[in-house]
Amino acid sequence: MKAPAFLALACALLAGAPSWAAPAAPAAAPVAVPEAQARLVKAADGRLLAPDIARIVNRNELVVAMLAKDNPPFFSVKKGVLVGTDVDMARRVANELGVGLRFDRSPATFDGVAEAVAAGRADLGISRLARTLRRGQYVHFSNTYMRLGHALLINRVKFAAMAGDRPLQQVIRNFDGKLGVLANSSWEEFGRRNFPRAQLVRFATWEQAVAAARSGAVVAAYRDELEVQQIVRNEPGLALSLRTVTFDDLESPLAMMVGIGDPTLLSFVNEVIAQWVDKPTVSSVLKAIK
Repeated sequence: MKAPAFLALACALLAGAPSWAAPAAPAAAPVAVPEAQARLVKAADGRLLAPDIARIVNRNELVVAMLAKDNPPFFSVKKGVLVGTDVDMARRVANELGVGLRFDRSPATFDGVAEAVAAGRADLGISRLARTLRRGQYVHFSNTYMRLGHALLINRVKFAAMAGDRPLQQVIRNFDGKLGVLANSSWEEFGRRNFPRAQLVRFATWEQAVAAARSGAVVAAYRDELEVQQIVRNEPGLALSLRTVTFDDLESPLAMMVGIGDPTLLSFVNEVIAQWVDKPTVSSVLKAIK
């Protein structure tokens, strides 16, 4: 009995198997390590970390630049302990990295804090620092963790003499009198940009700027709504000689600052801010002061 045709064909194929066999599998190619992964650094505990994070972890310390002069409730020494909302923020970052925390309070000005970070003397800068175009040329800003509106503390007599019969809004927007600002701070830059016709008068301290507004040496002192509100709240009698104006369309966004060579640290700090549910506000800070 003849085998079915398909069986005969199968036998023929098997008989010639050597010439029909599947080619041998090629040797496995070496797995390429992504360039970014190749740049990772092994920490002392065995973890692979980005270089900027590994620097801090291997040192076991986060170095934070902070203004030398206390600025409650953001940062101040009470009973020998540094406390405040900015201190809490820095501590959050250090805790999430699992390292210790050291504050460098050598900077004498707000700009000095940013410059310390830019020079690599600190990993992070936080001191009620506002995002400005000038600082943005040499440091990276984190996302905003608090927003403060802009405000003026105005000498009533000097302002009335300057304004004449013009409406308040027109006089403010075209302010051309003497305007007191805090030297080496974001308020110098804000003053030049928002009041280009004003005659800026720089003061070493905010207290000096307020005293100048009170005496009439300047028509107004310019800073954030929190500082202006505190002045009036602490000294209600000042309302007889000084008035306040707060701007709804101008704000000072507070942020932390990192060096331009620390992109992963910047991303990490932004994530810490994003997960901070109870971020400070003007209202909560005023309550803390009270």
